Amino acid sequence: MHSQKRNIALVLIFLCLFAAYVGFSAYLFPGQIILIGDKTPIELPRLFALKGENSVSGKEYLALEPGENSLTLNFLGIIPIKKTQIYLLEPTYVRLGGHSVGVILESEGLKIAGFYPVVQPSGIETWPAREGGLQVNDVITHADGIKVQGIEDLERLLDRSELTLTVKRKGQTFETKVYPADSITGDGRQRAIGIYLADPVMGVGTLTFATADGMKFAALGHLIGNADIETSGRIQNARIVGILKGERGAPGEKLGLFDRSDTKPMGLIEKNTSLGIYGTLTEPLDGPLVEIAFYDEIQIGPAEIVTVVEDNRLDTFSATIDQIFARREPTNRSFVIRITDPRLLQTTGGIVQGMSGSPVLQNGKLIGAITHVFVNDPTRGYGALAEWMALEAGAFDLEQALESSSLPFLI
Repeated sequence: MHSQKRNIALVLIFLCLFAAYVGFSAYLFPGQIILIGDKTPIELPRLFALKGENSVSGKEYLALEPGENSLTLNFLGIIPIKKTQIYLLEPTYVRLGGHSVGVILESEGLKIAGFYPVVQPSGIETWPAREGGLQVNDVITHADGIKVQGIEDLERLLDRSELTLTVKRKGQTFETKVYPADSITGDGRQRAIGIYLADPVMGVGTLTFATADGMKFAALGHLIGNADIETSGRIQNARIVGILKGERGAPGEKLGLFDRSDTKPMGLIEKNTSLGIYGTLTEPLDGPLVEIAFYDEIQIGPAEIVTVVEDNRLDTFSATIDQIFARREPTNRSFVIRITDPRLLQTTGGIVQGMSGSPVLQNGKLIGAITHVFVNDPTRGYGALAEWMALEAGAFDLEQALESSSLPFLI
């Protein structure tokens, strides 16, 4: 009798745990999913399947139509548990880039590059900024509550005996007090706090694409400078005047010219991310429309890149995709590309600095952009997926998908 009760109790415990697993698994599975590419696997809890026209497990794919698809999460493939809406993004086109651009990235404030002693009329040296707790790479955003973007903004306030500075450091914002001092310089007496300011981050890179309307752009495919403080700036038209050829252990470089003082930039930078810089062009990019390839469409094998190696002329060169990594999260190292074109190898030695952002095409579709070069093998480098860059640039039409999904889960 006792043994029978014990067995019944064990069965009840098992059934309760089993029911809890089913309920909790169904609760955690999203009711709305936005899917990038119809061959993207959807991870399901064990013993569950999605039912529509076909079922899907970890290795099978749903037969989905672009737009909204209604499916049911089934336990053991036969017991309906929960309804799920899957929105499949439709094919998306962008304007192909490849153009060389000058990148000028500025901090939102005054970035400190170093300190110097303020020599007072009495001959005494003081270090107002350093004594106020400031450090190299700090960014001064406000002085006594007044926004400072240029050195002139700060100089106008130095006649005050005390300044409360608002400072950004490694993602944190704090306030500190400094005490400007009289200084004797070659130009006479002036007030100072003893800081050197960093120049804007500048370099040459490549525009990857613009959105279909030609106005929103993506470039570089990787972070430039410090994303915490260098968040805005501009891009300028650039022309390539020479190539420093790359060798094993010594990456090469595009030598480009652009006018930093040009009052009409090619575009304004609005985001500086691990997947590149993004913003708005001042005039639409009139490039050919090309379809964004999804991850499942990329193959090991032949590909092409578009870039500039002389003046501002776009050229197409042959390459090969050697390796494709699992798509777990947005990264600028999603695949390995190898340059095979004899012309480009002769001119540059492979991938060189300034080529970051060069579009990579396969089977007529944009699969990504070059982001890094292998130092010990300049013929090879990494690339970022076009789909991740398109998401950052706002190239996908997510408005309808978001309207149909109150809490979308993007795959």
